[in-house]
Amino acid sequence: MSSVLSPASSSPILPRVTQVLGLDTIRTKDVRETHKLVVAHIAQVRKIKNLQDATIVLCLESNLAYEAQHIIHTLQQAGLKKWVALQEGAAQTLGWLTTNERKESMCMQLRDALRVGNISFCTEFFSTTQSVREVKQVIEDEMRNFCILVEPAKTPFGKVKKTYSGKVGGRNDDLVITLQLAITGIRTFYQQVYTTALSMLTCPY
Repeated sequence: MSSVLSPASSSPILPRVTQVLGLDTIRTKDVRETHKLVVAHIAQVRKIKNLQDATIVLCLESNLAYEAQHIIHTLQQAGLKKWVALQEGAAQTLGWLTTNERKESMCMQLRDALRVGNISFCTEFFSTTQSVREVKQVIEDEMRNFCILVEPAKTPFGKVKKTYSGKVGGRNDDLVITLQLAITGIRTFYQQVYTTALSMLTCPY
């Protein structure tokens, strides 16, 4: 999972570029450990100076396992306040759809941010599961391995298929995907929340 701070606000205490606050990864067969990590990650974010009362924007992937709903249930049980969860699944169910078109858009947004130097690590960057040095090496490796896989059309009138993934040769791309999700989610939140009826599940302040 990853957390980012958007530069959308003009407040003097916020950075002028998108900052990566923290990155965490876990390998476990017990999904409850993953849910606990989400709570711990958010708690660590709120230990950063000026972010004690920050509103947490959750961009959870919508899937058939209803993982987004389980995470929200965990946050509610933990008594977490001041958060919103984006929802755009079928019939406005909780979660964020990761269609092939969305994956392309997410990939391009991260690429453009890197190209123009509009993203950086926060000075208080953290990881609750690894050392800062280790997790930075993991995200660097995943970015270097991330690629666009092109499959030629199978018929004369067919379409070329593009797949955006870092899972080549048995590698993982979890952190780079969550970073893409975080950037896309926070930008969508700031761009639409004040102008459209963006659907969100909101926890009372």
